[in-house]
This record gives sequence, C-alpha cells and structure tokens, in this order.
Amino acid sequence: MTDPDLSPAADAGPRVAADPGAAAVVATRLQAAAAELTAIQTELAALLIDVDMAVGTGKSAGAFRAGFSPAAAASTDRLHDVGNRLGQRRRALVAGIDDLLDRDAEASARIGRADA
Repeated sequence: MTDPDLSPAADAGPRVAADPGAAAVVATRLQAAAAELTAIQTELAALLIDVDMAVGTGKSAGAFRAGFSPAAAASTDRLHDVGNRLGQRRRALVAGIDDLLDRDAEASARIGRADA
C-alpha cells in the first residue's frame, strides 16, 4: 500500500508514495469488520439474556450469575473496545488518504503552473 521513497527531492524531505485505492479498500474492510463486530455484540447481548432466563432463580442460579456475569461483562467490554479501536484506525486511515490526495492535488497544480 505504501512505498517509502527516501531519496531527497530538491525542495522537500523524504517522500511517501501511496496507493489511495488500496488504502480505500482497507478502509472499507475496516468498516465491514466494525459492522460485523457490532452484529456479534448484538448477538452476544441476546445470548446473555437467554442464558439469564434459562438459569432461572434460586441459590444455584445466583451462584452461577455471580461467576458468569463478570466474565460476560468483560467480554462485552472487550468487544466494545475493539470496535472503538477499529473505528479510530479507520478514521485515521481515511484522514491520511484525504491528506495524501489533497497534497497530490496541490503538487499537481504547482507543476501545472510551472509548465504554463
């Protein structure tokens, strides 16, 4: 997706050549993964409700819940954290793509003016 070009340009520091199309594909895949993760979170919540209903009431049910609930809550929290991180990385990638495209357009405009 990126190919660092460390040869110095006359008027700039190190350059990075990137494939915005490939980066856009990765951003789309990250978005799809986040959507699938949301579906998993929804399914887990429904499953936990079903488990709670199936356990019933009584002393043994209370003991089960006391042991099971913290693990279920931790799993839910971890899934939520992963979803947040996926979203952050996707936003950073999209911002990077946008920045590269903007800089490319600016450079093309400068080159175009120099040729005129």
